[in-house]
Amino acid sequence: MKLRILLAALLALLLAASLCSCGFIVLNDMSGQETEESAEETEMEKHVPEITKFTKYRTREDSKAISDAYLNELPGRDYEGAVFFLTTADSHYIAPDETESVVSRLAIQRNAEIEDRYNITILFEVESPDDIREKLAQNIAADSFYSDLIMIPLYRTGEFQYGDLLLNMRTAPFFDITQPYFNSESSDMTSGGYRTYGIAGDATIEPTRFAALYFNRASLTGAGVDVEALYNRTAAGQWTWDELLEIRSAVETVGSAGMTFSAADELAARLPDLVFKSMGNLFVTSEARKVPMVGFTLRNGQSVLNVLSQLYNNPTVQVRSEQDTAQLFASGETAFRVDYLETMPTLTNAAVDWGVLPLPKAVAAQESYKTLADNNTLIFSIPKNHTNPEIPVIILSALNAASSGYFGDAYVEYNMMNVVRDNGTINMIDLILKTASFDFALAFGNAYPEIADATFRLIRDCAATNDLSAYYSERRAEANRVMRENFDLTY
Repeated sequence: MKLRILLAALLALLLAASLCSCGFIVLNDMSGQETEESAEETEMEKHVPEITKFTKYRTREDSKAISDAYLNELPGRDYEGAVFFLTTADSHYIAPDETESVVSRLAIQRNAEIEDRYNITILFEVESPDDIREKLAQNIAADSFYSDLIMIPLYRTGEFQYGDLLLNMRTAPFFDITQPYFNSESSDMTSGGYRTYGIAGDATIEPTRFAALYFNRASLTGAGVDVEALYNRTAAGQWTWDELLEIRSAVETVGSAGMTFSAADELAARLPDLVFKSMGNLFVTSEARKVPMVGFTLRNGQSVLNVLSQLYNNPTVQVRSEQDTAQLFASGETAFRVDYLETMPTLTNAAVDWGVLPLPKAVAAQESYKTLADNNTLIFSIPKNHTNPEIPVIILSALNAASSGYFGDAYVEYNMMNVVRDNGTINMIDLILKTASFDFALAFGNAYPEIADATFRLIRDCAATNDLSAYYSERRAEANRVMRENFDLTY
């Protein structure tokens, strides 16, 4: 590809020169060429508009130094060659068997570094969530050891909490959820009453599993959209669902794409959840020392439904799991597509001239972009009967500290050199990786149906019918009752 040839030729320049003063990552800066500028060209340069400022991702060397500093802040320990058992529902990200991807290689190196630093051997055991739950329950009943640390899917948290299998992580020494290598929202959304049941961080939140909005540059340009200006507005925090719907309507009017919007089959069922969260809402408000409660009103819930109903009831939109629409986007027949970032490599040689944006906000004034974590995102938890919780807390902290920024930067750099097609997409990927968001309803709704029925299932059920008011009050009252009974403030 021409882009790859250009990137290879300019790699030395990219690494040696500082990236542009406005903070954007630049692939095709030709300023290093020895060309004679005419007076006309010089005059034109004076009138080039300044690109909206955006803080670029740190270089891999910088972020590695920062992660090392985080590690050095943790308590120093020598566990004298002890074996540390970590049981996980999936090891491909925390302890990969292969080194095909750069992130996999970094994970293997990180694990070896932690083993050396603490003089331990980490044994990663892979068990299904059902087996982890069953065996942990048996060992707790027998007052015997099961594992130092477990990693379970976010949506199974409620089942382990209901079975009283997890340690209250807030009672463990050296557990500091304020550290930047943890996602503090993940601990708030796995907390209820006086207890915190788990936490996610840089060692568990996979870059490839972020949902994102892919767009077809040709169809947007055909509808009169300035794509570079769109990138700049997005970096400035001004990208909203209203603007997306306006662009979709313009694409439909001019007929620049047969399908104006689609959702990947794998996440079609989750689209209402993603839209709800991207608009800055909480299904459930929760944090330590508070009783969880339904966190959205009929008014802001209706705002979400107003967006969803325009997608579910349009003939040029496909957001249900009814047909495979991936090829339609790859061939340039779709304007927008919601899919995971892991899809990017499949588009490297596709006919469509594509780019990526984060899911929009409700309004520009919203604090930040939000991307709801995949339901299968793993969280760290500690078995209830662990006799020395200091050990698992220090090791889970070290695993996340040693991944902080480093993995995300490597992922962005790889895609910059091998996958994406324009400068703006690189900055958007970097932006997307900072938007991970969690919700109590996703963590506990599987175990408590009343919570699910009043939150994400309610929004899903009303996505096409737009009749939220008919169900909201009754379901909210029932969910709040269940949460008061199961997550109260009594010891």
